Amino acid sequence: MIYFIYILIGIAIFSSYRLLVGPTIQNRLVALSSVSVIFIVILAIYSIQNRNIFFLDLSIAFLLLDFVGTIAFTKFLGREDFK
Repeated sequence: MIYFIYILIGIAIFSSYRLLVGPTIQNRLVALSSVSVIFIVILAIYSIQNRNIFFLDLSIAFLLLDFVGTIAFTKFLGREDFK
């Protein structure tokens, strides 16, 4: 199970490259969302592995915040005065 977490951390590092270098703001937004989902999955796996429900609740809260933040930022990008 710990190897799966290491693989996910490696994928997050590769996705963070797109976050830093991405040619457009939309690419960076998708990379940020994917990195945050990867870390939420890592937190959920840690919660299940250690049988601690607190971290699972925390991962659900982070997932909801990530979703709301992504929707809000795409609404911001869709405004006419931003372009």
